[in-house]
Amino acid sequence: MSQPLILYDLAGSTPIKAWNLHTWKARLALNIKGIPYKTIWLEYPDIADVCKKIGASPNGTRGGQPLYTVPVLQDPNTGTVVVDSLNIAEYLDVKYPNTPRLVPEGTKVFQAMFRDVFEEKAMWSMMEVVATKLVAQLPPRSETYWRAGIEGFYGKKAEEIAPEGSLRDASWKKVVDALSALDVWASQNDKGVFITGDKVSYADLVVMGMLIWLKVLEGFESKEWKELVKVNDGRWGRFVQAFGQWVQVDDGEYL
Repeated sequence: MSQPLILYDLAGSTPIKAWNLHTWKARLALNIKGIPYKTIWLEYPDIADVCKKIGASPNGTRGGQPLYTVPVLQDPNTGTVVVDSLNIAEYLDVKYPNTPRLVPEGTKVFQAMFRDVFEEKAMWSMMEVVATKLVAQLPPRSETYWRAGIEGFYGKKAEEIAPEGSLRDASWKKVVDALSALDVWASQNDKGVFITGDKVSYADLVVMGMLIWLKVLEGFESKEWKELVKVNDGRWGRFVQAFGQWVQVDDGEYL
């Protein structure tokens, strides 16, 4: 009998714990495919040590040093450890072929390019919108770690990056502009609410991961969420509804 896969994620104090947009891509992939798994909840300072312990490779470098990140997926049935959500989606396509394919044959370059371009256009602006709520829901050790990185980058406190007012509004406008550009492209499909039509793919996980980020941290009563579900003639509201059955989080266990 096969064992559940293990997804390593960052714990938060939101009602559903899972808040990280990158790990949500991997979580959605598992949920869409219906593959049993359990979550191991980590804190930021523990990621590198855990990755080294389980044999997860670095996901790049920072300051000349190996950079260890989540999501990480461990498959006890094959002894495989996979890093990065696109690699995880591709691994699941190959090892569990009787499930919905998320990286259709011949599209990996497109999927990777879509992720990089969309996140360049929207992710940092969205981070500015959610920064205050993000840091407030982190456990103390993770908060200290995250503040050191992001506040060093911006040269100001997280709460000062985009406070309520013109700075936050400008950041949010960049997010809406990116989604509106995407709506123009996706509207060329003959049918379907997803990026490439009527079948979900990894590109959709990229977008949904960021939308969940907003909903989890700011809440569905926030002005940004209320605008999001209506913008572009309701496209993103319908998009979110299409993912409803897959936005699920297990209780998991803490390291």
